[in-house]
Amino acid sequence: MRSALNLELPEPEWITLLREQQAKGKSVSQIARETGMKRPSLSMLLNGTYPAQSLDLVTRKHGARVVQLYRDQVLCPHLRRGIGAEECRSFAAAPMSTSNPEKLRHWEACRRCPLKPKGEPK
Repeated sequence: MRSALNLELPEPEWITLLREQQAKGKSVSQIARETGMKRPSLSMLLNGTYPAQSLDLVTRKHGARVVQLYRDQVLCPHLRRGIGAEECRSFAAAPMSTSNPEKLRHWEACRRCPLKPKGEPK
């Protein structure tokens, strides 16, 4: 996808997973049914012609489902990539870090994450 400033941004992992499914011979309609996406939107995403300036909204709506379905992972909103369920649990259960700013940001993100594993206090 190209931004308004014509910057080359890395493709989100979940879109790469959709492309891999298409490369394996699945039709756009079949992938749309599996993911719960609308076929025209999926087609535009795969062709790089999706009309939105940003993919943030569509990522929040479909990214986690695609990563879970095709990679059996959780799409971590903080890391912006798929991680295993056990890794997600360990991040969520980790104590607050006071010495590493990045770990502190991740800890704070885990506290408000809607995908946080059950049984952990929010």
